[in-house]
Amino acid sequence: MGSRGAFDSSMGRTGGIPKGKREYSEIGKIGRIKIIQCDTKDNNPTPTYSNTANTTYYSYNKKTGRIEHIYYYKNHKLVKSVDFKKGEKPHTHYWNSKVVGRKKHDKHNTHSLNDRDKRLMNNALKWNKEHEK
Repeated sequence: MGSRGAFDSSMGRTGGIPKGKREYSEIGKIGRIKIIQCDTKDNNPTPTYSNTANTTYYSYNKKTGRIEHIYYYKNHKLVKSVDFKKGEKPHTHYWNSKVVGRKKHDKHNTHSLNDRDKRLMNNALKWNKEHEK
């Protein structure tokens, strides 16, 4: 699963994150997309690298008991995030794939959802409703 800086380019054919350094685990799937949660921190930080190249993850927040983000990766690096926390207007952010970062609260980096984002978000919201505690 994802990690925050433990990526090792020498792992496998395209690189990866050593098992002992992974901070996220899979708790389920919606279709073929894994739902991940942070196992090491309570604040549910954004995984900036993924173990799998060119993938998408849903991110589950243990505190709220909900999926609140969708993360898109290219070459193991986070390139786009979709945020849809309860009470917030859904929006996306694009990430700098060279350094893997973004300026927080940048008004110029808050975008609307495209059709795929909306479809995946609606699948996550449906999953949230089915798994309410």
